[in-house]
Amino acid sequence: MSIDVRVVPSAAFGSAALDALVELCKPFASPAVGLATGSTPIPLYEALRDAPAHAKVEAMRPFAIDEWGGPADHPCSNATFFRRYWDVIPGARPVVQFDAAAPDPEQEAIRFGKALAATGGLDVVVLGIGRNGHLAFNEPGTSRTASVRWTALAATTRASARACFGDDAPAHGLTLGLAELLGARSALLLASGAHKASIVARALEGEIGPECPASFLREHPRAIVLLDQEAAAQLRPGGSLRRS
Repeated sequence: MSIDVRVVPSAAFGSAALDALVELCKPFASPAVGLATGSTPIPLYEALRDAPAHAKVEAMRPFAIDEWGGPADHPCSNATFFRRYWDVIPGARPVVQFDAAAPDPEQEAIRFGKALAATGGLDVVVLGIGRNGHLAFNEPGTSRTASVRWTALAATTRASARACFGDDAPAHGLTLGLAELLGARSALLLASGAHKASIVARALEGEIGPECPASFLREHPRAIVLLDQEAAAQLRPGGSLRRS
């Protein structure tokens, strides 16, 4: 199976991500869409804000794919992120989210999983890639069949989180599992910046396995990987990846 890898200039990243999302959503009348957070998908959400009719955003049923453990109203929580970047999109429905304030996070994971399953699962999932290859909070070593859960975060993930959380970076998070993410009917992986080049090359050209969860996307039947030129810099020229 040849994954669809698209490389664009940084200035075109947001519009290209929007085009890819529209393409993947097109077969579905009201797609259930899993949404990533962090700096990488911001250009996509800004493009959606500026062109909501093009994307038929009002038809999308949005779901968070993870949430940091800690106060729900924390400035660095994913709930806060969606208020800043998703809720401002004209016509967008509210994101169905994990409740970070739930007294029993393991039960909250079960509740969220049931809510997603009741919709029929994800039609499209938008993903970022962590510097260690994680998808959502599925850290290296995660089984491909792992489901939605409350999970410990890797040291590298916590180190990245300190840029926002400071010394209070959470040690745990709520996440959809690889079972739910890879079970989405279509997937869009976004990566930008030179700091992602090494892990992008590992995910797309290295061994497929749990040591790099993002590598499992190469087995997905309908996945697009969108990279800016910096994130694609370490891919082998003339490799086996199908590029556009």
